[in-house]
Amino acid sequence: MQIVGIYDDAGKSGKSIEGRPAFKKMLSDIENGLFIDYILVYKSSRFGRNAADILNSLEFIQSYGINLICIEEGIDSLQTSGKLLISVLSAVVEIERENILEQIMNGRREKARQGGWNGGFVPYGYYLKDNHLYIEETEAEAVRIIYDMFGNSDIGYGGIAKYLNLQGIRKISRQIGKLDRWSGHFVSLILDNPVYCGKIAYGRCTREKVKGTKNDYHLVSTDDYILEEGQYEGIVSEELWNKVHAEMIARKKQAGGVGCARNKDCDLFCI
Repeated sequence: MQIVGIYDDAGKSGKSIEGRPAFKKMLSDIENGLFIDYILVYKSSRFGRNAADILNSLEFIQSYGINLICIEEGIDSLQTSGKLLISVLSAVVEIERENILEQIMNGRREKARQGGWNGGFVPYGYYLKDNHLYIEETEAEAVRIIYDMFGNSDIGYGGIAKYLNLQGIRKISRQIGKLDRWSGHFVSLILDNPVYCGKIAYGRCTREKVKGTKNDYHLVSTDDYILEEGQYEGIVSEELWNKVHAEMIARKKQAGGVGCARNKDCDLFCI
């Protein structure tokens, strides 16, 4: 047996093929004429993360005369019994993965109820040490300016962002490739985040399946979320945060309920 290629998605846990670049390349190579007889995997879960992907990918490779061997389960898709076993095991793989995800989410919910930080991008104005949030004073001063300007004047998000940029106050990027200038959208995210008054929120965004797709999801905001006292110091008072939040709602209604468009920056706060 001659090995003609190795495709490794190490560290990738994508639920669908879209999150697995090496797997996608393998299928592309097959489509472009890579001549092979078998694809060899240690176990069926390495071939796909859900039943639909496993069976669709199996049908795809078999259309090119290629079969699948799963070492641990002793399956050869060339055999009739092998394809039946793959159908059963792929369903089991999907159920196991969903159970693991649910356990992880339950753990994060419980941690949020105890006021612990659940990971992700550290909010502007804080730094993370030993899994605890601490105030970064230089950034925190910008946060205080934002809350003071919005809560005690008629200046909007864009006006605050313009002021900060003119004053030379840098927005330290938490993501590679992001601009370090302030935007009205980023200002609105800071004003809307209860982390700044010492609260931990969990579940402010939830995954929702994209209509017309098999495995594509996007994040949507929800009003039903956990809010607990955090195990860290807030940058602004709870009284000021509540005042600002009420003002945000009032201004949004006054503007006809038009909110800001969702973009990747929202992931900083959807915890």
